[in-house]
Amino acid sequence: MNWSAGFQHEFSHNWVVEAIYQGTAGVGLLNSWDINAIPLDISRDPVVLNQIFQAAQNYKPYPQFGAVNLYSNFGHNTYHSGTLRVERRFTAGMSLLALYTFSKALDENDADGSASGITYYNRRLEKGRAGYDVRHRYLNLLTYELPVGRGRRWLNRGGVLNQALGGWEVTWPLTLQSGPPTTVTFAGSPNRYLPGASRPNALVPMEQAVVQGWGPGPNRFPTSAQNPYLRFDAFAYPAAFTPGTLGRNTFESPGMSWVQLTVSKSWFFFGERLKGTLRADFNNLPFKQPEFATPNSVYNANSPLTFGRFTSLLGPFASIGTSRPHIIMGARIQF
Repeated sequence: MNWSAGFQHEFSHNWVVEAIYQGTAGVGLLNSWDINAIPLDISRDPVVLNQIFQAAQNYKPYPQFGAVNLYSNFGHNTYHSGTLRVERRFTAGMSLLALYTFSKALDENDADGSASGITYYNRRLEKGRAGYDVRHRYLNLLTYELPVGRGRRWLNRGGVLNQALGGWEVTWPLTLQSGPPTTVTFAGSPNRYLPGASRPNALVPMEQAVVQGWGPGPNRFPTSAQNPYLRFDAFAYPAAFTPGTLGRNTFESPGMSWVQLTVSKSWFFFGERLKGTLRADFNNLPFKQPEFATPNSVYNANSPLTFGRFTSLLGPFASIGTSRPHIIMGARIQF
């Protein structure tokens, strides 16, 4: 289901502002859940719980089977957003498109096809921010014809200087956005748990678990040299046979600042029968600015110097978000 509403207003000549609300909902989305699962609250007796731990198969609803996956309409998600758009239509050699979106996406599991939540018997415990939720996103696209060359303010003539210096265009795309959410899990606990328990306890409010004013520090390598993004002392192992208090996707990864610049120029030959274009794309400016993916979010007392650190970057080489600065040169002939 999709719905939207908005208004648009021309507040000055060639300037337009637009505000839009958009909402979507997916109802009855298909998920696959293992229904042959042991309930987390099957017992409170430590002796019985240890017996279940040692022979878990015998305590499943259908002990003669392994996983019994039920493929049905379990899923539900929602998305709400407000977008403010400001546009300057092309005039005097310049155009501008700027958009800011504030949004929130919720679902009951990151995987649409195969759910893997903490318990089949209370799937609402998995409701939280969707893995693709980006709370804040700003985009702008500025194009500008440099006022040099034939038909423009300066050097308004033909000749060699016009061929070399005239007719250049500059495009400035900019993307600023907050990071996606991430889930903290645990490993290496000395305690025993029933299947499904995978998240630690939170010892502080969630907003205090992220290091305030975080920066990676002077050294990214080795990983242990980085400043941690998440505080190790903000978490603890759950007690034996308890699932932990943290929910899904409760922490937000670092955002992205993706700056680009494109410079291009075209030439015409044989009248206008042949057009040649030279273009250079500069990506990830300023240089050497890392764009981090999600941090290592596995709480493990046996390796505390890896928790909350980053081992991967966003995006492949040529896509938005890649941390590697690069320049792409291209030429095109059109006839």
